[in-house]
Amino acid sequence: MECVLRCNPHPDVPSAAPSGVPRLLRLLVLVGLVCLLGCQERDAALGEGSLALHGCRVSGIDTEVRCGDLQVPEQRLPAVLKGGRMISIHVVVIPAIARGQHLDPIFVIAGGPGQAASSTGAFVQPLFARLNRERDIVLIDQRGTGESHPLKCEAKDEREAFAEDLDPKSTVALFAHCAADLEAQGNDLTQYTTAIAVADFDAVRAALGYRMINLWGVSYGTRVELEYLRQFGPTVRSAVLDGVAPANMKLPISFAFDAEAALDHVIADCRTDVVCNARRPNLGARIDGLFARLAQDPIRTSVRLPRSGRDQTVEVSRSMLSSWVRAPLYSPVTASLIPSLVMDAAAGDFSPFAAASEAVTGELAGGISFGMHLSVVCSEDMTLVTPGDIASLENTRFGESFFDEYRDLCARWPVGRMPPHYFDAVTSDVPVLLLSGGLDPATPPRYAEKVAATLAHARSLVAPNLGHGVSPQGCAPELIERFIRSADPAAIDGKCLLDIPRPPFFAPLADPHS
Repeated sequence: MECVLRCNPHPDVPSAAPSGVPRLLRLLVLVGLVCLLGCQERDAALGEGSLALHGCRVSGIDTEVRCGDLQVPEQRLPAVLKGGRMISIHVVVIPAIARGQHLDPIFVIAGGPGQAASSTGAFVQPLFARLNRERDIVLIDQRGTGESHPLKCEAKDEREAFAEDLDPKSTVALFAHCAADLEAQGNDLTQYTTAIAVADFDAVRAALGYRMINLWGVSYGTRVELEYLRQFGPTVRSAVLDGVAPANMKLPISFAFDAEAALDHVIADCRTDVVCNARRPNLGARIDGLFARLAQDPIRTSVRLPRSGRDQTVEVSRSMLSSWVRAPLYSPVTASLIPSLVMDAAAGDFSPFAAASEAVTGELAGGISFGMHLSVVCSEDMTLVTPGDIASLENTRFGESFFDEYRDLCARWPVGRMPPHYFDAVTSDVPVLLLSGGLDPATPPRYAEKVAATLAHARSLVAPNLGHGVSPQGCAPELIERFIRSADPAAIDGKCLLDIPRPPFFAPLADPHS
């Protein structure tokens, strides 16, 4: 059964309580319809059109949900062209279970940039299970991702992907070719930036008939939330920002400094850990020595491909090591491997580093739209980088490795025009809860502190022993549920986040380096 949603978007149910992508870009994270008499007045006229929903199944969600596609204009900036090209925005709704539900759903904003919200079902459904009793959960694939007119750029196979990982020139050539192909298909790659995407989200809100919504996002998704607050704040009841990434953070530059800080935490924690310090003495010096050695001369060696187990001769450079070190830092669990990985690499075996990096980034990267990723980063972050920023990178172990690749990629990628004041701090009186991991190598607490300073009703909480993504861990789901129900950040006590421990360092039983 398919029907056009013009009233209450809920089913009639009883009441109830790829490999194949460059290494740097890997790092970077619903059938029926009830229209009840006397329902709250809707404002669907504000959308681009009505939104038809139909029953569907989505990977990671164990119940039938609703899916639909809303047609929106591709060109929104500088102005919508009448009769211009239209693209589809894909929407997945996990309907509220209870008949007496609230009319303020939770909009899930995915990270990346380039991740599709529809791919996060396995993560989102358990996180919001209790809130889903009375609130819809809405997953919108941001334009350029998932099933919303995706901008995909992929290598053909594992060997080609691995070669591109090691050869920046191959990566640049792949994406230059991809940009040409996408433009030949009629795509305007300048129209896939954050400021444009939030207009799509609000069009979906209006087409679904919601007057007020709650926002939850992680990493880049928090940048989208902040822009939504700037443009459409009166429609937002509350917002949860997990791993805050404001528009002015300068991603390629911040990669080096924030990863450096996270790596320093690993070194310091190993030094104070009796077992780690005994088995991996002088870890900081060993890491510095490895980076210095590769900065002078790359090492030609055999590395086992993580997925197939085949060996391939490669040239390991400082840039390659930078990516391999940064990836495990995203989670304290994988960061606990770094002392052992460093010892293996110092002994000439880089395969464990390659495998650990793939374990962290491989599954996520397979669902990332890298064309959309570049449309965002090249138009936003890279336009803020100054010569002074670049010069400052030499004070880090990672140097200019991350910036250099983005510079070359963005030189071949069309750059969109950002609206006035896009990079200014967002001011809002909407209740906001900000969450940060103290060991996060991508969005550490310093960003949340700056963002919270201009938000009138905000609370910033830190889980000191967590990395990138706080929401599913420890007591965080309970805090998020309590906040969304109350929309009162002052009532949220985050002390329980301090009790989440750091995992112990990995210590193999048979250790060739001890």
